[in-house]
Amino acid sequence: MATDEHPKQTTTIFVYGTLKTNFPNYHILSDFINSGDISLLSPSATTTIPYPLVVGPRAVPVPFLLPLPSAAGSHLVSGELVSVSPHALSALDSFEGVPHGHYERRQVVVKIEDGKEVEAEAYFAHRSFAEGMWKRSREKGFAEYTKEMALEYVKPHNRPHHIRTLAQIIPAFLA
Repeated sequence: MATDEHPKQTTTIFVYGTLKTNFPNYHILSDFINSGDISLLSPSATTTIPYPLVVGPRAVPVPFLLPLPSAAGSHLVSGELVSVSPHALSALDSFEGVPHGHYERRQVVVKIEDGKEVEAEAYFAHRSFAEGMWKRSREKGFAEYTKEMALEYVKPHNRPHHIRTLAQIIPAFLA
């Protein structure tokens, strides 16, 4: 019987926004699901402590989880839990703008449907502008990025030319 001496190391990721199943950027995950680089661990997961989840700016409503645990006006945030290979993680980091300081992966504990608590990582807005986003959102967050919110999401190729990238969206949100 052959065994893999070096099993694939995976990272558990909590997705809460456009990457969720049947949301605008799910196609990115589904390509990796088809290749075996991502697998769904739980279709229902919720943070164990409240975080601010904000959506903006209006022209390009992108969800941002803010690294401000238990801030007044925040909620337990709902999402999904996935297992990600190193290859897929690198692609997700690039998509989320981690190398450019747009989002950063941070530890989070979530509770899945069977009540079990699981340690994971989530893409949070970078700490350098998170407080500004929270203030700009009038310190009002959401518990979930919903299908209704996703209907307002604008794909990059359909965005106004001056706010197509995260590097342009973040200053627009803070303006």
